[in-house]
Amino acid sequence: MLKHLVLIVMAFSLSGCLTLERPESNYPLTAAYQPRGFPNVRFSATDPDIPVRLEADARRQMHLNGRQRFDALALSGGGADGAFGAGVLVGWTERGDRPTFRMVTGVSTGALIAPFAFLGSAYDQKLKDAYTSGIADSLAKSRGLMSLFTPGVLDSHALYDLVSTYVDETMIRDIAREHETGRRLIVGTTNLDAQTGVLWDIGEIAAIAVRSGSPQKMTDARTLIRQVLVASSSVPGAFAPVMIDVESPAPGAPNPFREMHVDGGVTLPFFILPESMMNWTVPKDLISGGHIYVLINGKITPQPAITPYNALHIMGRSLDTLTKAQARGTLIGLNAFGLRNGMEVSQVSLPDTFIEGGMLAFEKDSMRRVFYYGYQLGASDKLWKAEPPRD
Repeated sequence: MLKHLVLIVMAFSLSGCLTLERPESNYPLTAAYQPRGFPNVRFSATDPDIPVRLEADARRQMHLNGRQRFDALALSGGGADGAFGAGVLVGWTERGDRPTFRMVTGVSTGALIAPFAFLGSAYDQKLKDAYTSGIADSLAKSRGLMSLFTPGVLDSHALYDLVSTYVDETMIRDIAREHETGRRLIVGTTNLDAQTGVLWDIGEIAAIAVRSGSPQKMTDARTLIRQVLVASSSVPGAFAPVMIDVESPAPGAPNPFREMHVDGGVTLPFFILPESMMNWTVPKDLISGGHIYVLINGKITPQPAITPYNALHIMGRSLDTLTKAQARGTLIGLNAFGLRNGMEVSQVSLPDTFIEGGMLAFEKDSMRRVFYYGYQLGASDKLWKAEPPRD
């Protein structure tokens, strides 16, 4: 990990003379922008119309399926420690009481896990393979001095190849099928140009392709979903950002416009609702109780230690501190939301006593140890904590 941080610092120090030019010169208002051929598949986390949209969607589903429980799973970032979340889910299946979630959300490595979690136990073996087979080894390989000329120390092509291995047409059709029953799969990215979180309805992207019956539309959906998952997992400085083409129906708008998207964890450590909606009270006639589960791929409590007095360790320690503080604050807000709306909220994270793993520990043996720790916990009767940590 130290050599990666060294390269990041070197890249920052040379950024003035190695900045890559973008053809976009004026930043447009992007609220109305959507990927070509996929309308209404995403919204900004700061969009004031989110409550109206969510309530309208919930009422459509209630009309079709009646009043239902709202069981939801939120998956956080954590890099290679996503092996913990993968292990928890597979172990939870073994325990026998893993619910069919009405909604699954994810950012960063949680975004990679989210499609598997959404599709349930039928995808457990593929989820296990993704985090234990060694296929992720290539993610830890530095690009050396080449990283000084592009915005990423690690190889983004390896990340895209990993995502492409699992996100195929069969998975897209399975996601679309579940979406049509009223379930939702949402992934968060960060639009770095707009400095805001973006929530992508992966199920709607898949459903548009399936409804069309067009092989080209299926190809386009597969490409877009892969882009979104890679973008959500692209830790700034480690992986290059993902440029996503969008367009606006407004006359005279710059079309197409390429947005820069990075790790969803930059703006959303995990989510069920955007931060701006945590004070929302769900109309009582829409849901019949529910349970919100938060699966944190890493540690969340402060880890007291002496910080060495140098730039690398100070930078790394500061980022780790910021991430944990964001997660704890989000948990507290989510717990208040659940209490107000008659939903239970539970969370699980790696305990302080666990010393294996790490965000960039992509080596197969390390990820296997993290996975099997999560698996044992998931299969046990000690999985979920009913109250968030104190800030």
